[in-house]
Order: sequence, then structure tokens, then C-alpha cells
Amino acid sequence: MEKDSVVLIHGLGGSRLDMWPIGRRLRKLGFQIHNWGYRSVGNSIPFHIDQLKSQLRTLDQTLTCKRLHVVAHSMGGIIARVVLQEIELQSLGRFVMLAPPNRGSHFARKIYPWFGWLTASLEQLSDQPGSYVRNLPNSLANKGIEFGIVEASKDRVIERGTVGLPGQKDFAIVNGQHGILPWYSETSRLVENFLTHGEFETVLAEYSSSV
Repeated sequence: MEKDSVVLIHGLGGSRLDMWPIGRRLRKLGFQIHNWGYRSVGNSIPFHIDQLKSQLRTLDQTLTCKRLHVVAHSMGGIIARVVLQEIELQSLGRFVMLAPPNRGSHFARKIYPWFGWLTASLEQLSDQPGSYVRNLPNSLANKGIEFGIVEASKDRVIERGTVGLPGQKDFAIVNGQHGILPWYSETSRLVENFLTHGEFETVLAEYSSSV
């Protein structure tokens, strides 16, 4: 039997390449990696949710390992959060969100008037009170899902202090920027620790990181 599997999910405007550094580290440790790529621009968040549901259900039924973890960046964290709240996975392990806009993004709100025609998800990710993301339920902890959140200290996409969710098991801050958060070596180390031990080692600690 192989070691645990990990599904990696990139954010808006990204690709599988964004999650490659984390996948490389985890693969060296024996994890089986499933780096999920999707057309993040041009489709709505509910559309991506349906696609991920299908992917995770298939993996859950065919895995030869014990647990299936999920690691997601930015909008990918929102997609995964909804999916994990709405479906039951027998092999579900731990869940790590990297800079998730859980209370919306001021950057998405500001650029929506100019670039909203590109993708519906910009309006859905806005920090406006009535946006899609601001009105999502949070039942992760109630379902017994262990999840941790990592924030970027130099985030210009999401306001500092807005990524957390009630019920999070652990929280950490990486000294870095939003878009390249998965590329910091410290981010990969934190993900490894949480998937392996259920904690980031140091709660509310800020780390110096290098790409």
C-alpha cells in the first residue's frame, strides 16, 4: 500500500505549475500526488465545484492508499472548501488552504468593473457583503475535517487577517506574496508538517521564506 495521496489545486489564473514545488516535496516523501488542473478563467466557482466533486469521488473510489489529503491555493481553497462540505469521502484526510479569500478579496472587487467580462468568479470572490464567497456556510469543523490555513504576510490580493475560519486546527503566516505562496520553501514545509502531524509546528508564527 502506498503512502497517503494528496490532491493539489491551484487558484484563479493559475495552472498545475503553481503547485509543482509542493508536489515535488511531498512526492519525495512518498506521497502520491494528483495535481488537478482546471480552466480557472472563464467559468464560475460553482462550475469548478462540480468538476472537483467528480474528480474527488473518482479518487476516493479507486485509491489504494489510506487517506486523501487536499492542498489548495487561493480560489482553489474556496472550491475545495465547498466540495468537502457538500460530499462525503471515505478516505478524506487533512485539508490545507493557502491564502484563501474566505471573506472575499478587495483586489477582485476593484478589478471586476474592468475585467469581470473575463470570468464570473471575480464578482463571486469580491469582498462585497453580498458576494458568493462572503455568504458560504462553514461546516468543515462540524464534519470533523482537520484543516489548517496559511496566510501570506505581503498579500496584496486579500486583506491581512481575513483568511481564517472558525474551527481551523492551526494557522501560520509565511513572509511572502499571495501569487507565489506555493513556491516558498517554507510553505512546502508547513504543508508537509500539517499533512503528517496535523499542525504547522508554530501557531501564529511568522517565518522568513525564500523562493
